[in-house]
Amino acid sequence: MIGQLLLSVSFDEVESVLDWVEEEGLGLEVTLYDTSWLMGKGALDDAEKIRKTLEDRAGAVTTHGPLFDLNPGSLDPTIRDYTRNCFIQGVEVCAALGGQKIVYHTFHNPLLPAGVLPGWKERSKPVWAELNGVAEEEGVEVCIENSYEPTVEFFTDIFNTFADARTRMCFDPAHVHLYSRDGQSAWVITMGHLITHLHLNDNEGKSDDHLALGEGEIPYATILPELCGACLDSTVVLEMHRDNAVQSIRFLRSIGLRG
Repeated sequence: MIGQLLLSVSFDEVESVLDWVEEEGLGLEVTLYDTSWLMGKGALDDAEKIRKTLEDRAGAVTTHGPLFDLNPGSLDPTIRDYTRNCFIQGVEVCAALGGQKIVYHTFHNPLLPAGVLPGWKERSKPVWAELNGVAEEEGVEVCIENSYEPTVEFFTDIFNTFADARTRMCFDPAHVHLYSRDGQSAWVITMGHLITHLHLNDNEGKSDDHLALGEGEIPYATILPELCGACLDSTVVLEMHRDNAVQSIRFLRSIGLRG
């Protein structure tokens, strides 16, 4: 059985889904992608105002940190500084929401020449170190998500460069299906002890479509029992639109993973 199941929504969508979330016994993963809001003066106040509502009506609360066009290892110091500020503000908004975890990608482009990686990691280290320090102060768990990494070894190298004692992994099997030469089992064997958060959605092997489970070509009926068995205490996010989440919950019930 899947334990705590969450729905992925933007901050603006939270109030519109609360009735359904409460009825289904779901938690929420609030996406913090809108940096014009996140980095504005009102984001922390906005988060504080809705915190009590989330505590009363939703299950677990997590967040997905800002995502688009950030680069902690950029050669441009202005971009590195902006990335660091977005990282830290994401953690502070997560804490203001009462969130337990925040998800970040590694932000490295594996299509770049291999010789770029060492310098990129060195420039990234201070950004991640500051993020981890703020997360520890706020009591928020940082989860690094696999995305474009071609192998689990490639991901692990970056993860180990940035991780501290609190850092965990968010595992996304749809990203493995699209971008990784290693299958799910290799990822779970290598990183399973650090996986505390899962993102679920489906695709047809060409793009990150965020389809309902069972609507793409990922064999979730086969791989989910293995994944849930290896990651028993993980929070699990339906990373998709609400309509697809409704269909995905029916799918999970059909394979005996949701009551």
